[in-house]
Amino acid sequence: MPILEGGFNFSSNSFANRIEVPTSAAITIFDNVAVLQRDQYARELGLYGEVVLGSDLEAKFMSFNTPKHLLGPRTSCTVWTPKGGLRPNIESFPTCPVEYDGTQCPDVFYGTCFEKWFGPGNMVRDFTGTAAGQKMFSLMLMKVYQGLGNSFFDLYNFANHPLISQVNTLGSYAVGVPEWEDYVDQMLDNGNGKNLCAGLITQLDALKNSGGYPNLALDIPESDINFTTGAYTGDIIALLDEIIAAAGPELETQINSGAMVNGTMRYPIILATKAEFQALKNYYKSMAPTNELAYRYMIELSDGTTKLMPNVLYYENLPVVRWDAHASFDAVTGAQSHRVALVAPGVFGVLHDVSDLKQWEGMGLVIEQSKILRDKGRIDMTTTFRWGAAIADPRFIVMASKILLPV
Repeated sequence: MPILEGGFNFSSNSFANRIEVPTSAAITIFDNVAVLQRDQYARELGLYGEVVLGSDLEAKFMSFNTPKHLLGPRTSCTVWTPKGGLRPNIESFPTCPVEYDGTQCPDVFYGTCFEKWFGPGNMVRDFTGTAAGQKMFSLMLMKVYQGLGNSFFDLYNFANHPLISQVNTLGSYAVGVPEWEDYVDQMLDNGNGKNLCAGLITQLDALKNSGGYPNLALDIPESDINFTTGAYTGDIIALLDEIIAAAGPELETQINSGAMVNGTMRYPIILATKAEFQALKNYYKSMAPTNELAYRYMIELSDGTTKLMPNVLYYENLPVVRWDAHASFDAVTGAQSHRVALVAPGVFGVLHDVSDLKQWEGMGLVIEQSKILRDKGRIDMTTTFRWGAAIADPRFIVMASKILLPV
């Protein structure tokens, strides 16, 4: 089986040219190029935990309540007064199957400088006829996987969020009708029961609205938001202090001492949407001209020698990461999201249907280019996998939020 530019396997028969993306290439393209680029710094800081599915296609998170007040006065050997014990909390989260079917026709390149990349004569519809065409085809596959990654990222965060249905009813979406219809088809269950999975932020908002988690129901007042510009105009330091102060005892311990995650000491992460993140940057900038040491200390709790990641600040020794998951949601729905959360590492689960911890192992892409004359070189692509989002333990999250819809 010949290998095309980029390591893709190529086979051919009298009906079609078939290109199969090998697993390793699929992982590299989909994970590194698409998904990681959307939230790479939060991942590097240990925010997400990878979860392998069982045979029932559900993911199970187990956490333990820490036993309390275990000690007592020493007694004789005839007295046995047991106390407490570990109590596991087991939560199950479903996964949902998704698929991608795509079609690409070569005629979009006709009459452009790219036409010469194809073969001569009847080979003008053959993407793989020349070395240059193979390179262009590799670039096309990269963009397809980037689109798959972006689509997964949207699902993982906002699938079945009630505001999508609300915007659909109001007709107040911020994109054209074809894009909106594709978005709704991807993000909401269409009644067949196959897309019932809730995105991560969808679950956070559902827990907030349930009334049972005051740690997730802190408010960002509308008076602290400039609706016209989208800027946060409140006291960002007071907001961060409020969130940290609302942490329960287990999360507070991690704030003060950190926790070992896969052999690395990690601290809880503060996630902030664009306006709130910019407000913190502006606060630090305002301090810099008059007190550089204070500026550095407030960011790093050090003398300024710490090397920071791009778009990552520090407050009270906790990394503050810009929460970009809301950007595409706002751009499509027309909503304006304001949210700040304090999250313990590993609490957000990424669910997948593979047999080991390599995310997307086995998720490939099959491409067929028809040799039937009436198809005129049409290329069809398909892939499928399962996805899901999970919250291991809501006690290890504190959140303040406000989503404003267009008026």
